[in-house]
Amino acid sequence: MKILIQGAMENEFAYLLNFFQPTQHENIAGYDFYITEYRGNSIIISRTGIGIINTSIATTIAINRYAPDLIINHGCAGGHVVDINVGDIVIGEKAAYLNDFYTPLRAKNEGSNSLEWLPNAKRSYVIDATAEFVELAKGIKMENKVLVGTLGSGDLYSREYDRIVYLNQLFGELCEDMETVASFKVCENFGVAHIAFRIISNNELLGTIGDMAILNDLQQFVINFVDKVIDNLQLSKKSKK
Repeated sequence: MKILIQGAMENEFAYLLNFFQPTQHENIAGYDFYITEYRGNSIIISRTGIGIINTSIATTIAINRYAPDLIINHGCAGGHVVDINVGDIVIGEKAAYLNDFYTPLRAKNEGSNSLEWLPNAKRSYVIDATAEFVELAKGIKMENKVLVGTLGSGDLYSREYDRIVYLNQLFGELCEDMETVASFKVCENFGVAHIAFRIISNNELLGTIGDMAILNDLQQFVINFVDKVIDNLQLSKKSKK
């Protein structure tokens, strides 16, 4: 099995590099890929860069170059509900695109109000993760609180309380990141299994921000998940004999 793990920033995959000890590195069009073998399976760690465009490009390159069976997108996110805290981990069963809006018509000097913007119903992306891998992830035990829900993604860094609440009312997302929905959309189009995990690094509704060292907790969660995927694959092979 080929498993590709995506992280946008170096601190979102440094712990993984130390654990998996890649034996090969490729840079394609400015995007890094680190390749190794683990428990008889191929592991590719991908540096996507930050944002929707970078992630779309990096995911497309990865699928065409490595033909992964599963893509895991992971990293930090800002909380969008008051009962989610720094260090909590979210299993993304869905990803919602937070960028695609219509604004009301306003004349010169009438200003702008983002709380009146409406999502584009014709092109609104809410994409499911691959259900079997969501179920596998639910069984992983961590000291961190683990939740399951929708991840909101866009080229945003939302810090306005009312705007965050408005986005949550529209999409029901637990948190906001800049990559997940792009990875999901490309995977969906190419027919590649996909899932995402996020750890809460800050919550503007609560005024909290954490040490980025918590990203190691999420990377350990990813490692535990990879082990569980491989265990499940081995059990499936044995049952077919």
